[in-house]
Amino acid sequence: MYYTNYKYSAYMPPNTSNVYDRFGKDYNISKVLVDGKFNEELYRAYSPPYISAGQLMYQSASYAVYTFGFVYVFLTEWRTAKEALMGFYKSLKNRKESNYERYKDPISVMMREYKEVPDWWFLIILAISVIVGCLAMKYYPTTTEPWVIVVATLVAVGLIIPFMVLYSSTGFFLSMNNLSTILGGYMVPGNGIAPIFTRIFGYSLVQQGETFVGDQKLAHYAKIAPRAVFRAQVIASIVQIFVTSSAMQYLVKGLPGVANLQRAMGENCPSRETLNTFMRYASATTFLRSCSAAATLDFLYPTMKYAFLIGAILAFPCFAIRKYFPNQFRYFHPVLFLGGFQRWGAQYNLAYYTPGFYVSAFFMYYVRRRYLAWWAKYNYILACALIAGVAFGGILIFLALQYQPKKLVWWGNTVSRAGIDGAGTATLKAIPAGEYFGLREGSWE
Repeated sequence: MYYTNYKYSAYMPPNTSNVYDRFGKDYNISKVLVDGKFNEELYRAYSPPYISAGQLMYQSASYAVYTFGFVYVFLTEWRTAKEALMGFYKSLKNRKESNYERYKDPISVMMREYKEVPDWWFLIILAISVIVGCLAMKYYPTTTEPWVIVVATLVAVGLIIPFMVLYSSTGFFLSMNNLSTILGGYMVPGNGIAPIFTRIFGYSLVQQGETFVGDQKLAHYAKIAPRAVFRAQVIASIVQIFVTSSAMQYLVKGLPGVANLQRAMGENCPSRETLNTFMRYASATTFLRSCSAAATLDFLYPTMKYAFLIGAILAFPCFAIRKYFPNQFRYFHPVLFLGGFQRWGAQYNLAYYTPGFYVSAFFMYYVRRRYLAWWAKYNYILACALIAGVAFGGILIFLALQYQPKKLVWWGNTVSRAGIDGAGTATLKAIPAGEYFGLREGSWE
């Protein structure tokens, strides 16, 4: 796409989540907004937003993986999903029946001795959470209607079973980030804030569901009493609400410039800036009136919406191939392959992942095959130690250099902003002086 200048992508860097105007500059939202609302006349005079080839690939894969993952998981794991749904229905119908009655493994037999947590306890928490979310949407200046939260919750409930089955079997987490943004843009046209709230709620619902399932699995195999786990989760969640809210208030009000893209120490987080990309698209364009995508203009990128259909259709032949050729495709999982497109392109380039690939290949292939005892004893301990080292290092760096910003000039700080990559000018084509690229003036109605 980049080398063929597909949709003018050669005028932008190939790996970026940024949004550009027709002059090759960062898209300026303030030029198309009046009192926080989209103004069509200003938009006509300014520019449509353009995204890079990497962002095009990332968004298309994100749309396709939703329908592909949903259809593929239900084709391959229909019995598991059916069993879960039937078990949930039976537990509500007969509240005295144990969740472990259907399982004869030793751990489930031992867990029957504990008092269980009724499913309706979780439903009460869900209802309270939705009500609190709706009240917050209504009485805080969110400019978003409460029913948006209800819709996001219902969609998450419908998707959480296939998402969790996929996560438990592959370790690949499929969030509702992009799908929630599309829903918000479609339900509240012209409001750039609504897609952000639906994105946050949709992501949190599924991500917290994944964490919850992981905790339940750990507690089950550790043979911890279910009600003790429930009590710990509820108390920890309440504490976390106040801790996180306080930390966010401190970051926003106590650290000047923390929300700016250009920070004092030059720190950068492309994966989070993708959300900023969505926000700028949502605020700057009229595409919210269509459900094609939350980060595309239907008239500029009309084929991207078909990624949903393509994903659903491709699930059937992939399922047939895995079923009839199990040995040949034993190590190939199509959802992981498609999900790989989401890991780079719009956020990072291959240089970000290549070093990690070498380290992983060394430990998971070479060491594991030749020194299995050492690998079993030390591999994951070493991984945890490295992660902990990064965490402690981050705390030290924050306290020493970022709490009160200090200018520290050394190669590690400057190399990432050196050259055409750091300057953001790694483009295949240059815009002639006094000209612009893309659609001709007056054609982006």
